[in-house]
Amino acid sequence: MKTIVCFKLVPEEQDISVNADRSLNLTTAAPKISQFDLNAIEAASELVAMAAGGEVVALSVGGEYLNNTKVRKDVLSRGPDSLALVVDEQFHQISAYQTAQILSHSVLKIGFDVIICGDGSGDRYAQQVGMLLGEMLNLPTINAVTRSHFSNHRYQYSAYPNDESYFRCG
Repeated sequence: MKTIVCFKLVPEEQDISVNADRSLNLTTAAPKISQFDLNAIEAASELVAMAAGGEVVALSVGGEYLNNTKVRKDVLSRGPDSLALVVDEQFHQISAYQTAQILSHSVLKIGFDVIICGDGSGDRYAQQVGMLLGEMLNLPTINAVTRSHFSNHRYQYSAYPNDESYFRCG
């Protein structure tokens, strides 16, 4: 099973300062993986492990900060088998819609069985990219997953508030 997990880099909160004009100064804030995307990476790795095989590809879109070696190592140390990065400085502050468009082209090029996105991002928490991505690919989308389990080629999940549902893999 080929699983793509999408992630976003956000500024390290403790490194953000406030300028005299009350705007945020992000120049000293190192990039880190959004907390919600850490959960998605863990879920993707667990899904592939429960399915007794497969591949996890971590995918992100953004500016030059994606070339940060420390962040790349951090992502790969959490379970994905490979990274697919779409890096261009013009992608530094793009909208959720633009992000989903780029991700949709990327996942079609990579190929996939399952796509997992975090609940939202640690900076804006707009909760739009995963839903937009599903719409652009004409795929069913599950949001707000709180628990998951895989057995007998079935992926069972619980979504907020207490929905018990499943889909068949393979």
